[in-house]
Amino acid sequence: MSDLRGVRQRLRARVVGREREVELVLAALDAGRHIVIEGPPGTGKSTLLRAVAHELGIGFEFVEGNAELTPARLVGHFDPARVLDEGYAADVFVDGPLTTALREGALLYVEEINRVPEETLNVLITVMSERELHVPRLDRIAAADGFRLVAAMNPFDAVGTARISSAIY
Repeated sequence: MSDLRGVRQRLRARVVGREREVELVLAALDAGRHIVIEGPPGTGKSTLLRAVAHELGIGFEFVEGNAELTPARLVGHFDPARVLDEGYAADVFVDGPLTTALREGALLYVEEINRVPEETLNVLITVMSERELHVPRLDRIAAADGFRLVAAMNPFDAVGTARISSAIY
């Protein structure tokens, strides 16, 4: 994040009318912090974050939060057919979006985090605090520089949502 002034200027051209949000997101990322963004649908949260990732030259992994987002879908899994042939090995593991973001130092954007099951949230909380993920039969995956979790939620929609742990904030 060496050229923040240039990044800010380019983002102002790409994301119109969100100067304050751009400043806050860049400041949080520069400080090494994870982010929770609140706002109704259609207000440009995803657009802003994709633009930030692009301008910073880092990856962007998008996850739609819902009741079906299990830890296995988030983390990844071993390919069963290849496990039968080759056994449990690192190259048999299929990375999920969290694992990809950790390895690449990317932004992991979880939309509608208040719809995610508690067991999946616990995986995210552990990664946020420890900066690593332990995958049984694979070993630990340390977060590469630049990895950040950015979560979004609509505070005005309570249908199908759960109360979010204060550890996320």
